[in-house]
Amino acid sequence: MLTSTRLFRAMLLGAPFLLFATTTQATEVDLDTSDVKAGGTPMANLIRIPPERVQVTDNIYFVSGLANVFLVNTPDGSIVIDTGFAHQAPAQMALLKEVLTGPVKYIFLPQGQHDDIGGIPLIAEEGTQIIMTRNTMEYMEQRAKAKAFLAPRYAALYSWAPQLQQKASARTKKANPFPYEPITPDVLVEDETGYKFTLGGMQFEVISLPGAEGINSAGLWLPKEKILFTGGGSVGPDFPMWPNIGTVRSDRNRILTKYIDTINTMIELEPEMLLTGQNHLVTDKDEIMAGLLLLRDAAVHVHDQIWEGLSSGKDVYELAREIKLPESMAGLNQQHGRVEWTVRETVAQTGAWFPYRYTSELYPYRPHEIYPELVKMAGEKNVLASARKMLKEGELEKALMMVEAILEANNTSKPALEFQIDVLQALLTRAKATYNTFSEVAWLQGQIGLAQSKLTH
Repeated sequence: MLTSTRLFRAMLLGAPFLLFATTTQATEVDLDTSDVKAGGTPMANLIRIPPERVQVTDNIYFVSGLANVFLVNTPDGSIVIDTGFAHQAPAQMALLKEVLTGPVKYIFLPQGQHDDIGGIPLIAEEGTQIIMTRNTMEYMEQRAKAKAFLAPRYAALYSWAPQLQQKASARTKKANPFPYEPITPDVLVEDETGYKFTLGGMQFEVISLPGAEGINSAGLWLPKEKILFTGGGSVGPDFPMWPNIGTVRSDRNRILTKYIDTINTMIELEPEMLLTGQNHLVTDKDEIMAGLLLLRDAAVHVHDQIWEGLSSGKDVYELAREIKLPESMAGLNQQHGRVEWTVRETVAQTGAWFPYRYTSELYPYRPHEIYPELVKMAGEKNVLASARKMLKEGELEKALMMVEAILEANNTSKPALEFQIDVLQALLTRAKATYNTFSEVAWLQGQIGLAQSKLTH
């Protein structure tokens, strides 16, 4: 897998599809995020590399970054698609303003996440209209209500977030560059009907594409040019990539069947250029169609396996362990979302929270609540000895559960904390050697740091 920097260079230097290969570079953002990875590229690179402007066609540009920002110039004004993350937005928007040929008539927001809205104050002019779907607006409203719940979860996974916020605050002169407050659009698009408009002789269509990165995702389709702007939501940070359904950080429910519908919608369009919200552009029609068909067939396979398993009496844990992509699809990137997390999220959405197996699961008590008593009866040393044996035999998950039981009984136990670090390190090594999924890696790194801090206090 190419890193973001290498990928962009390859795209710029060796891509015959680009009508123009002119690039302009902005100032690098200096943040130490080298150990943080996400999607198909290191998150650190997406955060830290200098934003670059690429001329895609004679009137379409994009500026790279954590979130790509796109510009379409027309004789009667311009459209900006996405506005970037707050800390990069000033540099990104400065690069776009250099090639603007008229007023910014529209800003189209494919989603309502932080990496979509950071540059709005920097690019919006008097008369600029913001376009978003109702689903996006409702998503932002829900996120505002859930701020106190979401903020610490984001912070736990994005260890660089405090430094990033400080940097963004300094650059934007705003105390809170990542606001949770909803944006009121000038044009509110009903997801079911979409929205069509013309600017400077060019036709544009807003279409709902609820997918990998949010139930609220939408795309901008140029039917004459056969170009589809997907934002960061419909196909994820890389293409093709397994969808991030069932997020570790928590987010509004993402639905596997809706994702399948989205991919089918994109297949029916037969785009000749896929301009994604993150990472690279895809401009070979055969590559686009092959990737879309792979994603659709993989999602259908997992969906069918879930229902076959539920119908045969299997519970969510069995299904999450057993359901795999077939060998022909096994190489599909799972660095952002995971098949097993999709399984767990989809089962939860079926209402199958009660597995019809243990009566105790009918009642609102955590299984961990009896751990102290069990550890006391067995003895901490005996439990720890069993856990060490499990670790030695490669049963990492069982070893983790055993040490968590000990820490539930005694959260200051030095031997248990030291062993917990050993187990977490083993899980981290395995995670990096397999799918290298960002959320799993980030969580394990954070938990190792937390355990280490407890040992020193």
